[in-house]
Amino acid sequence: MGTPQPSFIFPLVILTFTAVSYVFFVVVYTVQPTPFIDEIFHIPQAQKYCEGSFLEWDPKITTLPGLYLFSIGLNGPVSWVLGHQLCDVFSLRITNLVAAAFMLFTLHKLLIHLHKDKIDSWKLMLSGLNLALLPVLYWFSFLYYTDVLSTLVVLVMILLHHHHAPTAAAAMGVVAVMMRQTNIIWVGFLCILMASDILGARLLKVPINTFADTKALMKKLKKTAAKPYRLAEVLVDVMADCFSYGLVLACFLVFVMYNGSIVVGDRSAHEATVHLPQLGYFFLFFIIFSLPYAPSHVRPFIKLCRRHLALAVAVLVVSVMVVHSNTLVHPYLLADNRHLTFYLWNKLYGRFSVIRYLMVPVYMFGAYMVHTFIQHRSFVFKALFVACLAASVVPHKLLEFRYFIIPFLLARMQNVSRNWWQLWIETLYFLLINTLTLYLFVSKTFMWDDSPELQRIIW
Repeated sequence: MGTPQPSFIFPLVILTFTAVSYVFFVVVYTVQPTPFIDEIFHIPQAQKYCEGSFLEWDPKITTLPGLYLFSIGLNGPVSWVLGHQLCDVFSLRITNLVAAAFMLFTLHKLLIHLHKDKIDSWKLMLSGLNLALLPVLYWFSFLYYTDVLSTLVVLVMILLHHHHAPTAAAAMGVVAVMMRQTNIIWVGFLCILMASDILGARLLKVPINTFADTKALMKKLKKTAAKPYRLAEVLVDVMADCFSYGLVLACFLVFVMYNGSIVVGDRSAHEATVHLPQLGYFFLFFIIFSLPYAPSHVRPFIKLCRRHLALAVAVLVVSVMVVHSNTLVHPYLLADNRHLTFYLWNKLYGRFSVIRYLMVPVYMFGAYMVHTFIQHRSFVFKALFVACLAASVVPHKLLEFRYFIIPFLLARMQNVSRNWWQLWIETLYFLLINTLTLYLFVSKTFMWDDSPELQRIIW
């Protein structure tokens, strides 16, 4: 649709994105050349790997060593050419800068696959750029954290899945889990999606994605369930075709049983819990970083609430009860004033408890926005997304924006605006937030009594 892009345009966009990001990167490194917050664990561990000490492990680290192995794979050949080891803070951080450029490329490819017949290619390119500039994700392109690389690998896995390469996608799933264990959720997401597609194609004779009407789908399933021999044949086919994903899931289960937990290293601060308000925080996150699209959703949301008033009131009451009885506060949230969530909680949520309840209608609006972004997808996709969203955020006691990145991107990719003004406002909005975040990091410094290092504020 629309005017075709010259072949050099998108590479030019990636080059410009990388060049601007490098300027941000240098500014961050100039003011903070030493390891910062979680980097005090990640960087020394990566340096041990660079030295070949693969059996030494910092017990404070809770993720598997995928980030460090990737850094060795990226920096190793360059180190060999240059004749000296590249494992300093600058070289390790640049791993994520490279990953950010590939992130833009992958997001663009995913958007093309999802929307190429419906949305102008220029709008897809700008939308991909906007998602790559997502402030919480983009910021960690300048530090040595797991988030950028972890998100990139998950997106590549999803892209391979869409291109009908389940074995390669499952292999990428292993890499994703090595970056962050909770990525196993998205491996399971793709596995069940693939199984549903196979069931639809071979048992129902039509893709399940064509069933927008859930009742029609259930009626068809009941008819086919009356033929157990046919069902058995199809289930064997499902197991065979989903074998790669199933193998990854089975191996992860063995790992958890052997390890005794999903977490490696220090588990004291990462114990699984049930923290339902995390869903509300995610919906608020979705509104904040989809703000240019929010005004057009307000009136339909109000109409929907009026049309289903009893249901809306019931959801409101239940949500208020959940907030009242299940709001948990992690000690890190109260103690670490280097994160914006500290100020969000201590200046608002923790200081004025009534705000927690007043925000419930906002959470409901955010949930409605998420629904509108994925509403054209199949019932299976929507049900799985909700389940995986809950699995990825509810077990965490700590309010941490980074946990919301992958479900946010997955939902946002399902719908691309056809309005240029929304896309350009989103671009400027994200650029403004990223610039302000950098300014805050550079200009707002303070000291801790027990540390000689200057402290700064990040997401």
